[in-house]
Amino acid sequence: MLSAATSLTGCSADDDASAPAGATAAEKPLLTKAEANKTVDAYQKLNNEANAKRSSSVMAKAEGGAVLAMDQAYFTQIPGLKKSDVARDIAPFAYVNRTFYIPPASAKADWFLVRTQGAHITDGKPGKLISKNVRFLVFKHSGDGWRMVVARDFEGPDVEKVPRLALDKSGLMKVADPNTKIGKTAPSQLPGLVADLWVEGDGHSPLADTSARRAGSSWYSEREDGLDGHAWVDFKKTAPRAGDVFAARTADGGALVLSDSAVNETFLAKDLNSYISLGDTDKPFVKHNPDGRMEKVVRHYVQTELGLISAAGRPAVHSIGTQLTEVDATPMSAV
Repeated sequence: MLSAATSLTGCSADDDASAPAGATAAEKPLLTKAEANKTVDAYQKLNNEANAKRSSSVMAKAEGGAVLAMDQAYFTQIPGLKKSDVARDIAPFAYVNRTFYIPPASAKADWFLVRTQGAHITDGKPGKLISKNVRFLVFKHSGDGWRMVVARDFEGPDVEKVPRLALDKSGLMKVADPNTKIGKTAPSQLPGLVADLWVEGDGHSPLADTSARRAGSSWYSEREDGLDGHAWVDFKKTAPRAGDVFAARTADGGALVLSDSAVNETFLAKDLNSYISLGDTDKPFVKHNPDGRMEKVVRHYVQTELGLISAAGRPAVHSIGTQLTEVDATPMSAV
């Protein structure tokens, strides 16, 4: 749940400064670093408040897009989760060691990036780091303010893969066009490549070998575990919750990409003597007869992902977050 956002309104840049005659005017930023820092402060305050109250409406003031859908679904799922896990997931936190990547206003982008790490709150102040992970947050501007819309980590050995981002002469982030190919791969292809891991496994995936790729494909390879031949199961790609793709140029000519995707998992009992039972984490999503025997169950998953495209166009995914957001269950027909 280490995610949040803010309802701060407006974007602004530093006031014009007089430049020497003949000098090239510096690019205006989408917003100043001071404004971005206040945005993150407000965002984590709202997120901690939403977590403490288990409040979807408060979280909606903080987040948007796929992340909001995922966290609101998490609140729904809490009755089926271990209390110790919930306490850990929504414990108060702060974002520290912040680095801001802000595009120039001329790029016409409505988002900026923050590189940061999470810390525990001790005596009301940021304390020990939660982990050595490096997190990238995307803040997107909407009509009534900033919202955090994607948050993913480089973790474990992948921390060494954290890229240097490309900056222009004014120190501002170079935005990559999601639909423009780098080598043979466009940033906008990453969500589909990630969803394919669920649908097809990793046998023919062009994604580089990473722990995130292996974890994603394990959903495919382990999909029939525990069914004992009594049900069919498959994954299908579906429309992403937001469909956002945020891409920033890296110093080596590639791109850092953050995006969202979605898949559906469908279980179907094979005959009248077979049925599907809902798990504890599924039941909170089903209001009618969640303890009954089901002939068909569809799980809807929302995902966010963080990846890199090399200068040669080789894609890699380094982090995938997956959250169950809906469950459709059809009870067995009366015989």
